[in-house]
Amino acid sequence: MDCWLEYGSLKKTIKTSATVPPVAMEAITANSEIDIRRHISCEVCDVSVSGGYDPIFNQIVVCQNVARQEGYIQGVLAHEMIHMFDYCRNDLDFKNIDHLACTEIRAANLTHCSFLSACTQGDASFINIKQQHQECVKTKATHSVIAVRNVTPEEARAAVERVFPKCYADLEPVGRRIRRNSNDMHRAYFEGPLYGYDS
Repeated sequence: MDCWLEYGSLKKTIKTSATVPPVAMEAITANSEIDIRRHISCEVCDVSVSGGYDPIFNQIVVCQNVARQEGYIQGVLAHEMIHMFDYCRNDLDFKNIDHLACTEIRAANLTHCSFLSACTQGDASFINIKQQHQECVKTKATHSVIAVRNVTPEEARAAVERVFPKCYADLEPVGRRIRRNSNDMHRAYFEGPLYGYDS
């Protein structure tokens, strides 16, 4: 999918995605529309990253040279929307490593660590699935902190461990961990008004 050429396709991807949290979009925008051309940028990036969130411009970056399939783009958007939500609603300070670790934990927890992705990452097991999910989230968050802050793996993991219990339990604005091939995202969207989000 050429998101960088066809913003119409990108808009369709967002509207039809079961991955991009519609309730997150509602919460982020606070009753105003996300302007696709303003809030999402497609750029060429280092191949070690697939996207990012730029708090200075309040903009999600999709790496057009890495995220090339629709499903991949949906995953990047969902992950980065959690960062956008945290920045817009929670007074997130990206210079504070604990804040960064927290938003990375939340993004991994809500959008990344399905059982299948945990298998490919090497964190999954049919034994003690809950513990393995937590380990997947910690691993993903640690790698993300390293990529963003250029710190040692030990420093990144220490930050993740410091904030993990609180941040792992925070499921806002989705309200649940989304299971792949389930109706969880649709349920979260329709439950939004119960928690103060307009649908």
